[in-house]
Amino acid sequence: MSRDAKAGLSTKRLNEALLRPGDIVLTTTKSAVSSAIRRATRSDISHAMVYVEDRSVIDATDEGVQARNTQRLMIEEACPVHVLRLRTGISAEQLAAVRTFLRGHIGTRYSKKEAVLAGLGGAQSWTRQQFCSRLVAQSFQAAGIQLVSDANYCSPADLKASPYLEAIPNATLPMPAEEAAVWDGRVDVPQLMRDAINALLSGARSRNASIETFDDLHAHLIAHPDQDEEMCLLLDISGYLSVWQIEKEKNPWQYDLALMDAAPTEEIAEYCWSVLANEDGSPNRYIINRGAYSLLARRHGLNFFARMADLYEHLATLHRQRVSVAADWLEAHGHLHVEQPTVLLPHSAAWFAALEVWEPAQAMMTRRVIQMTGRTDVCSVCGDDPATDYRLADGYRPAGGVDTLRLCDDCLRIRRARGEPFVVLAPSDDRARPDAP
Repeated sequence: MSRDAKAGLSTKRLNEALLRPGDIVLTTTKSAVSSAIRRATRSDISHAMVYVEDRSVIDATDEGVQARNTQRLMIEEACPVHVLRLRTGISAEQLAAVRTFLRGHIGTRYSKKEAVLAGLGGAQSWTRQQFCSRLVAQSFQAAGIQLVSDANYCSPADLKASPYLEAIPNATLPMPAEEAAVWDGRVDVPQLMRDAINALLSGARSRNASIETFDDLHAHLIAHPDQDEEMCLLLDISGYLSVWQIEKEKNPWQYDLALMDAAPTEEIAEYCWSVLANEDGSPNRYIINRGAYSLLARRHGLNFFARMADLYEHLATLHRQRVSVAADWLEAHGHLHVEQPTVLLPHSAAWFAALEVWEPAQAMMTRRVIQMTGRTDVCSVCGDDPATDYRLADGYRPAGGVDTLRLCDDCLRIRRARGEPFVVLAPSDDRARPDAP
């Protein structure tokens, strides 16, 4: 149980119904460190974080830059909380840039020294490490939004005073002791993931002390391919590859409609809507990461990248299953009408857009084939004709949604021999428009 719950103190939590992705959350605690920050900055707050999606924030603490579940953020009733939002609103492109910056810095170490300097007015130089308000300010700066005069050295108080932000009222709700106890009694999977990330990156830093992020680790491994086996061992011992198993075992109902039906209706409805709230039609981070790692694996032939590609393909599949089950439950209970997904016609603009994220190497190869032949009605793989449109059989379709190819007879035989059961794309299938690539 949390320290506050054990002490019988009244706690509160963020009001999820009011929060939007891109909101900045300012908080504090009664700890000595927080008190010192508040005194130095003459403010009532000492910490800053960004709400990135439903029930999730990213911040920088002594654990480094990490994601957290907002349902576990138990705040003492007496401690101020401010939720700030851009006065002009945040566009989809700006939000994507903020999220990309934050997620790209996951695992970056915390700089206590620079956090102190920020409270004292800053300095002329800075490192790539992070502290809470720098992370927030720099993430918005990456989206072209200058919240404060110096994004490298700023305090939570500076963010609170930004003229570009406005406060959102009623940002918190009381958290009953019973609710706090429930969360305290559950396995904290996000914490397990934070531990795994830090263990993996700490191990890599024993080889290269300048590594802060996963991108740094990738660059190091490309420069030192002889360390591939060592980095793969770090993947295993850190637990990074297996946290998803704990999550699935903890919440099997999220993947099974029958189990979901056995749970309290009101709680399940709230969960299902929260799952769909994060779906904006763009590729999710699992699909994006899978595509990036598959391209790295193809280019560099390293097992580390191949294993990461496999991991994110599996995570993308699990994510799609959660979304599908949530949507099916809402539809079955009359809350939602679910439309059947559009089948992507090979070589259409929509097909290329999806394939470039999921399997960028295949997309580049097919574009090259079309450019060389000057035709779009040829085989996606070799450029031969005649070619027919095929789709993977149900149960074999990838989570990225690209399950169609235009294949000649020879390439079809090769694909089927590799265990890919392609079937002719039926004329009755709901297809995407056959736009030019």
